[in-house]
Amino acid sequence: MERFELDKHINRLRKAGKDDELVEVKSWSQVPKGGGAKSFWESFSAFANTNGGYIVLGLREPDFIPVEGFNPHKSIQMIRAGLNEQDRDALKLDPVPEHQIETFKLEGSEIVVVTVSPLEVNGPCFYIPAGINNGSFKRVGDEDRKLNHREIYELQNRFTPVSTDKAPVPGSSEADLDEQLLHAFKQRLIESGSRVVSEQGNWLRKKNIVTDSGTLTVAGLLALGEYPQQFFPRVFIDVAVHPGNEKSPVGTTVRFDDRQICEGNLLDMVKEAMSAIKRNLRVRRVVDGLSGNDVLEIPEEVLREALANAVLHRDYSKLSLSEAIHVDIYKDRIDITSPGGLPNGKRPETLTDGFSVPRNHMLSRLLMDIPWSGEVSGVLAEANGTGVPRMFNLMKEAGLPAPKYVVDIATVTVELSRHGLMDNENHKWLVEKLGPNFSNAEGIALILAKEFGTVTPKDLRLQTGHDSEDMRALLDTLVAKEVLQQSSPGNYQIASSAPPLSESEQLVLDAINQSTPVTIRQISQATGKSTASLRPLLRALIDANLVTATAPPSSRNRAYLKA
Repeated sequence: MERFELDKHINRLRKAGKDDELVEVKSWSQVPKGGGAKSFWESFSAFANTNGGYIVLGLREPDFIPVEGFNPHKSIQMIRAGLNEQDRDALKLDPVPEHQIETFKLEGSEIVVVTVSPLEVNGPCFYIPAGINNGSFKRVGDEDRKLNHREIYELQNRFTPVSTDKAPVPGSSEADLDEQLLHAFKQRLIESGSRVVSEQGNWLRKKNIVTDSGTLTVAGLLALGEYPQQFFPRVFIDVAVHPGNEKSPVGTTVRFDDRQICEGNLLDMVKEAMSAIKRNLRVRRVVDGLSGNDVLEIPEEVLREALANAVLHRDYSKLSLSEAIHVDIYKDRIDITSPGGLPNGKRPETLTDGFSVPRNHMLSRLLMDIPWSGEVSGVLAEANGTGVPRMFNLMKEAGLPAPKYVVDIATVTVELSRHGLMDNENHKWLVEKLGPNFSNAEGIALILAKEFGTVTPKDLRLQTGHDSEDMRALLDTLVAKEVLQQSSPGNYQIASSAPPLSESEQLVLDAINQSTPVTIRQISQATGKSTASLRPLLRALIDANLVTATAPPSSRNRAYLKA
């Protein structure tokens, strides 16, 4: 750890008055005897099993100042003994994660900082004296919480390919397959020139749909079954519409505005979930040239991709088969949560790297040949790593924040914001400015100008992905429509409906700021104008909503702020 990083962390903790998800502080005014310090090893386990972090020794809470009696050298000896893999009797953690032990001077006293890296092998990292079930922890806020059985299983298999989707489903047979979907699946294989259907033998077995004993595999049943819930009752998508921005908000007796349990095979579930989501989102008419289309506030392709990822990458092991995929629709966002963490060491920051790392290899291969039906072309899951980057680009083009991934050990949630062009206030304001038939790029340009004061062709290119020159032409078109105006070359702002300011009015306006109220005498000193001549100028600026007064005209304390 660099010194400036330590100072930054200590300052943050002092302001908060407590530990947080990244730093755990322990006083150790007396070094625990016999390699004890159970809570220290629990914190070490928690950071290793989550996202890494720091354990700082020699400070007291809540003011985080050095404690008397702290012995850094004995503390380090105790920690190193507990992490020595050559001495199994003294070893406190298994497996031992990457770590670093350093000493720093803080306000004249020496403290110890232990940097714990996230585990890069199968885990979990656990406190040996307590055993794996009671000694495995994760970091949640400023707490070390014990892992449940599902989380332990996830960490035990995180870097190991699993084959749960190839397992047989007792009691199932070819009779449980959806004949119509199976025909469409086989037809796509034929059209793509797949060898498996042209060779002699049972192609269902070669595609890992049916086992040698005649039962269906988990992947075969889920992808092509008529009703997989006969065998896996909880494998469905639960779409719930909430009345606020959280579940069961205080002050309301309404738990759901709408709810739909989506069953069937994976294609049926995703299609039914799409219908449930679409009927609960806003729709806007977008004109492109001479034609127009009704578009959802969140692009349909983003929703389909997020749902397809959820059914493809969720955990289908026995421990997780009791968990459904949850789609929670709130006023400000949609959360799609699936059981199972990110497989094979994948981390949230690498989701857009273009590399597909499927949890369920057999299922992934089948979904690559499950065709969408109706107006949607393509297949249920491409499984080539382009889906998540495409989601990010589509959200950006729609003027929406990028998808946010919240990854826990045993769940993955993607948050899709609804605050965009069809936010009620934004949409009403855009209709007033542009009329009902505006393009996405026009709407984004005005929102950027409204939120940040100005917008440039580069800003618009970064937000929409379109060419800078095309965006410059679009901005110039909005200037011609008197919606925008150029404040300086290349910078565009919302056009003012007020008449241009006189030279004197502009001089007065420049003497007023937004943060510190100024009196008429201070304005007089700054501009060289008399107080008598300033009064009508200030009234005009107030009427134009460019200046606000802090008190009535009769008040001796009246001052002025830029609006």
